[in-house]
Amino acid sequence: MAEDVVFDAKPILRALNELEPGLRTQMLRDMKDITKPMVSEIRSVIPKTSPMSGMSETKVARGSGGLNSDKTGRLNWEAGKYKNRVIAPDNVIPRLTSGRSRKVSVTSLFGVWLRSPGVAMVATAGKGSGKPRANVSREYSYKGGKRRHTLNGQGAALIRRVKTTGLYNFFYIAAGKKIPDTQQRVKLVWETYSAKVNRKL
Repeated sequence: MAEDVVFDAKPILRALNELEPGLRTQMLRDMKDITKPMVSEIRSVIPKTSPMSGMSETKVARGSGGLNSDKTGRLNWEAGKYKNRVIAPDNVIPRLTSGRSRKVSVTSLFGVWLRSPGVAMVATAGKGSGKPRANVSREYSYKGGKRRHTLNGQGAALIRRVKTTGLYNFFYIAAGKKIPDTQQRVKLVWETYSAKVNRKL
């Protein structure tokens, strides 16, 4: 059965508050309440301290696929940064996205977001093969020119570590059992509120 696709949610979201002030906020609150058990489950499996060498709050030497990091590092596990704000490793939030992605044809209207860059990177790194394809990177723009950099195998080592420690996709696995019911209930909330707009139109 094909999923329902909303091509432009913005008019409906605007119409909700025009129909009744605060209606959009109430819809979002209802959706967030539904996702609370899933969010709690995901948070419960995120280690509070780095399970990988070199991603902790103090600077450590590289080794066994670890990364050099320090208190200001964006990928620091305990104090990583997103938009210059320190993000805790278990910072998981439900979020409504009304804009469309430029990278994919279909954008999720509502989802659960793992905000820590380091945690998100580790959780998804295992998708790779762990085998370097080249010794240097592809050419990319840098300060008005073009450059390449040497690939030292650090990323490949990280992928191997993620796979052997069972960290790949751990947040999705934790939420897995709750996904079907949560999706259906969130979809029902959207249909309920958008129907109010359709009746008004």
